[in-house]
Amino acid sequence: MTNPSKPLRLVPFIVSLAIAAPQLALAAQLEEVFVSATRSATPMQSLNISAYRLSADQLTLAAATHLNEVATRLPAVWVSRGNGQESLVSVRSPVLTGSGGCGSILMAQNNVPLRAPGFCNVNQLFDAHLEFAGAIETINGPTPATYGANGLHGMINLLAPADPSEAPESIALELGGYNYNRVNITQQLGATATPWLVGFTGISDGGYKRDAGYDQQKFSVLHTRQNNTVKHTSLLSVTNLNQETAGYIPGDDAYKDSSAKRDNPNPEAFRDAYAVNAIHRIDGDAESINPWSVTIFARHNDMRFLQHYLPWQAVEETGHTSVGLQSSWQTGWLGGKLQLGLDSQLTQGYLKEIQPKPFSPNQPQGAHYDYEIDANTFALYGLYTRDLNAGLSWSSGIRFESTTYDYNNHLSDGSVCAPTASACRFYRTQDSNDRFSDWSGHSGLLWQVNDDHAIRVRLASGYRPPETSELYRLQNGQTAAQLDSESAHSIELGWRASFEHLDLDASIYRMNKSDVIFQDANRYYVTGAKTRHQGFELKLRSTLTGPWNADLAASFGSHEYSNDPGYLGLNQPIVGNAIDTAPEWMASARIRYTQEAWQAELEAIYLDRYATEPTNSNWYEGHTLLNLRVNRQWSSNWSTSLRVMNVANIDYAERADFGFGNERFFVGEPRSLFVTLTYQP
Repeated sequence: MTNPSKPLRLVPFIVSLAIAAPQLALAAQLEEVFVSATRSATPMQSLNISAYRLSADQLTLAAATHLNEVATRLPAVWVSRGNGQESLVSVRSPVLTGSGGCGSILMAQNNVPLRAPGFCNVNQLFDAHLEFAGAIETINGPTPATYGANGLHGMINLLAPADPSEAPESIALELGGYNYNRVNITQQLGATATPWLVGFTGISDGGYKRDAGYDQQKFSVLHTRQNNTVKHTSLLSVTNLNQETAGYIPGDDAYKDSSAKRDNPNPEAFRDAYAVNAIHRIDGDAESINPWSVTIFARHNDMRFLQHYLPWQAVEETGHTSVGLQSSWQTGWLGGKLQLGLDSQLTQGYLKEIQPKPFSPNQPQGAHYDYEIDANTFALYGLYTRDLNAGLSWSSGIRFESTTYDYNNHLSDGSVCAPTASACRFYRTQDSNDRFSDWSGHSGLLWQVNDDHAIRVRLASGYRPPETSELYRLQNGQTAAQLDSESAHSIELGWRASFEHLDLDASIYRMNKSDVIFQDANRYYVTGAKTRHQGFELKLRSTLTGPWNADLAASFGSHEYSNDPGYLGLNQPIVGNAIDTAPEWMASARIRYTQEAWQAELEAIYLDRYATEPTNSNWYEGHTLLNLRVNRQWSSNWSTSLRVMNVANIDYAERADFGFGNERFFVGEPRSLFVTLTYQP
C-alpha cells in the first residue's frame, strides 16, 4: 500500500447531497446559543470563533454506539475508533497518539475537563455519558481564555440537558449484530417543576473480533433549582467499563482479508476503567449587569489495562482524584463587557507498571514504575468584548496558568534492569518538583455585515504543559526530562451566512506549533519539534420548508512536519512531509425525510487517504461509508428505530498504522443492523 493515487471523485457527490435541490426542505436554524466559549449561554452570532454544535435531536437520531458515529457531523473532527470504546481524537489536527494525543485537545463534560492537566489518557472520552448528553459542542482551534492547558487544537464538550423538566423520559431496548445489547433509561423523579433527571445506560457487546467485547454501565443525575436570583445546577456522572480488547491485525491490506479481519492477535488483552465526575454550578444575578458563576467539581478515575501493543505486555494501573473550581464575574467597562475569572484544582495521581512474565534483560519481569504525583493548577483569565460601531465588535482574552507537579517515586531510583543489561528500557527518575507557567491569548474582530452575513478574524495562542508520563516515565537511562510547554499560534478567517434556502459557516486557518514534545533517537523525551497546520472548514444546512432537509460537514487540512529534530526511528529528512494519520479531506453529508410518524436519514461519510508513518512511504487508501437510519412512531408512547451501518458492506479500516515493520489495522465492521424499541410514558 505504497502511496496510492486515488482521485477525490466522491467529494463532489457528498457535497451535492447537502445542497442538492430547492425541493430539499426545512432543517433547524443555526443554533441560537453556544455554551463552551464563555462557559455560559452566548448567542452564536456574537462569537468570533469556529464553533459547532450538535443538538439533542441530532444525537437522538444518530443513536451512536461510539462518539465516532456522531463526530463526523462536525467539520474537521475525527474520533478515530479503536477496539471497543477506545479512541484517538483529531480536531483540526492529525490523529495524535500517546500523551500528546490527549494533551493537545481539551475534552470536557459540562465545561469541566474530563482529566486534570498532566493526567490525560487518549481514551478518556469513554468517561463521559454520551447517551445522556443534551448537546455536543466543539471549538476548532486554540480555545478561549476561559480554558487553559490542553486546548491547542480545540475542544470537545459534552453538555447535559439544559432543563431537566423538558428532557423527554424514555426506556429504550436495542439489539445489534455480534451480540450487541443496550438499554437506555431516562426518567424524571421528584417535583414536577424541579425534577431530578436520572439516566442509565447498560451495554453488553460481544464484539466483532474474536475474544473481544465489552460491558459498560453509565449513570447520570442532573438537577437544577432557582432561588430568587441564584440558580443551582448539579450533575453527577459515573461510568464503568470492562473490556476484552482486540489488538491491531498485522499484514498488508489485512482489513480486506475475510479470513483474517475477525482475528484477535491479543486475546489476553483487557481494559478496566472507572470514573466519577461531580459538578455543582451556581449562577447569580443573571439578569443584572454583573452576573457571576462558581463551579465546584470533583473527579475520580482508575484504569487498569494490558499493554498488548508492546511485546513484553506489562500491566498498567493509573488514575487520579481532583477537586477544583471555576469562577466568573462580568461587568461593564470602558463601553464594553469584561469577564474575569479564577480557576484552580488540586490533584493526586498515581501510575504503576508491572510486567508479569520474563521477556529480556532489557525489559525485566517485575515492577517498572510506581509513583504518585500531587499536582496544583491555578489560573487567572480575562475576556473583553466591545462594539466599535453598529456592525463591528472587538473581543480579546488573556490567561495565565501555573501547573505544579510534586513527584514521589515509591521504588528505587535509576535503572530498572540488572547491571549486565545492555540497553535497559526503563528508568526511574528521582523525586522532584516541577512548575510550568504559561500564557495564552486571543484577539479578533467580528463584522456583522447585515442580518444575514458576518465575517470574523481571530488570532489565538494555546499551550499544554508536559504530561506527567513524559516527565517521569523515562526510558533508556534518561535521568531527567527537561521539557517546556508546547505552544501553538493561529490565525483564522471565518464567514457565517444565511441565504434564502441555506445556512453556511466556513473558515480558513493556519497554525504553527513549536516546542512539540517527542522521543528522540535515544528514546529521550525532549522538546523541539515543530509542525504546521492549515486548511478550511465548511458547515452547510438547508433551511426550506417541507419534509426534506440536508446538511454537510466538510474540511480540508494540510498537517506537516516543519523541522527535523531527530524523531525516534527516523534516519531521513521529513520536513514538508504529511504528519501520519492526517487525511486531507474529511466530509459527511446527510439527507433526511420527516413526514408525520416517519423519519429517515441517509448518511455518506468520506475519509481521504493518509500516510501511516512520517516518511510517507506507506499510505491507507481512505474509504466512503453509507449509513441508513429510520424511525417510526407507532403511537404517543411507542416507537421503533432501525440503523444499518456500512450499508454498502465495504472493507475499510477504522484506523491504519505502520509499526514494528508492518502495516496493521483496526478493522472496520461489515454491514451491521441495529433495532431499537422505545417506550415514552
